[in-house]
Amino acid sequence: MTRMPSVFITLTLLLITTVACQRTAAAPTPNIQATIDTAVAATATAQTSNQAAIDAAVAATTAAQSEAAAISTQPDAVDAQTATDATAPPPPPAVITPIPAEQYLTMTEEELAILVDQAVTAAATAAEQSAQAATSATADDTLTPAEVQTIEVYLAGADESLAYVDELVSVYTDLYGDLATEAVAELQAIEETLNGIEENTQALTDAVEAVSDSLDQGVELAEETIDQIEATAQAAGDQAAEVQAQAQTWLTDYQASLNNRMATVVAMPATETVSDPKAAIDEALAFFTTGQTALADGRISAAELTEIAQQGANASAGLEASGLPPLQELATRIEGITTQFARGDVTQAHTQLEGFGASLGSLPDLDGLSFEKPVLPGIEGLSLPERPARPSR
Repeated sequence: MTRMPSVFITLTLLLITTVACQRTAAAPTPNIQATIDTAVAATATAQTSNQAAIDAAVAATTAAQSEAAAISTQPDAVDAQTATDATAPPPPPAVITPIPAEQYLTMTEEELAILVDQAVTAAATAAEQSAQAATSATADDTLTPAEVQTIEVYLAGADESLAYVDELVSVYTDLYGDLATEAVAELQAIEETLNGIEENTQALTDAVEAVSDSLDQGVELAEETIDQIEATAQAAGDQAAEVQAQAQTWLTDYQASLNNRMATVVAMPATETVSDPKAAIDEALAFFTTGQTALADGRISAAELTEIAQQGANASAGLEASGLPPLQELATRIEGITTQFARGDVTQAHTQLEGFGASLGSLPDLDGLSFEKPVLPGIEGLSLPERPARPSR
């Protein structure tokens, strides 16, 4: 989005042994929801520590409105109370606590995509809350210092949410931009809508700050100022609803595209089939080397995935045709490795490919065949986009 500069720095993984353990140890199938729940739990913890200040600002506005609206069972009073409820302040904004940047490198593409979707939804909700707070405060065509403070709290929450989306989209694009091209294209459309929300949020911020200055100086608020705040809040609210719909469509399209990608590479036909055991082993080594090269930077491109799938299909066909059980057993593992590459799961792809290489190196003597055991080194020097600076108020 347009607020933060897109500056890139290198994130070097200093503990090479730690990375090697992550890449080589057998790991269970990633639990997507557990990863997301961890991030949500961190957010909840941070929210608890910051809630007192947020509640104080919201409570001040709520108390002021409550004093002016005496509850009665008379019809006119009930109608008035209903109107007051309709313009009541929204719930306190959530506090954004980003996960450590290094964790992005251990997530699958699908896990990161889900996190992006949830962050977009959270940003849309924050924008809606900001709009609702402004609309609630200006319902009586005036603003008090307490109401201005409340609106600013919600605007700060919206800024944080938008910044987090910007970070996640940058990371997703950097890691999977060459693999999930359709998903990235749809994300660009979502970003355009978010840019509109950002512009309206900034305009609302400027207007509220101008009101705050006027109140400090004892200057009476102009009707045009209130109208401007209400119109800007309405525009931001409308765009928030639009981006929520876009995010829902994006995740559905992404999951369909991911399933299609995996099905395509698994169904890749062999372009050649060798029956000689030595030639079959050479094909298996070529598959290993292709995967090794693709893992070097921790990013899988569409071209690399196609090459891996083709080499895998050829190697699998040759190993099966050899008629030797040890080689045929290796053939059954190739599809699983290719699937992990297609899923954008670098960690599992590395683990399974390394196991495949170790099995190649430990094959029993097959009619005098021997070869050097292949080695898959740990991945070093992976980098991510710089985490955008977060706004402060």
